[in-house]
Amino acid sequence: MINVPALHDLKPGDRVIINAKDDFFAYVDGWRGQVTGFNSGLAVVVCQHEGIEKTFFVSADQLVFDLSAK
Repeated sequence: MINVPALHDLKPGDRVIINAKDDFFAYVDGWRGQVTGFNSGLAVVVCQHEGIEKTFFVSADQLVFDLSAK
């Protein structure tokens, strides 16, 4: 896994893992998803979990690239 240094390093289609640095995203720590776009300075990350698609708005400092998905 490689940390995402900044939002401008991401692009739609990138596979990422949520790496929670605070309590707000702790319940989705480790979830894998795909960047689908950007909104208000955050990455829009779509994750599949228990057969349901969930969308999160996540800052780049709480994401790492998912190199196993390539």
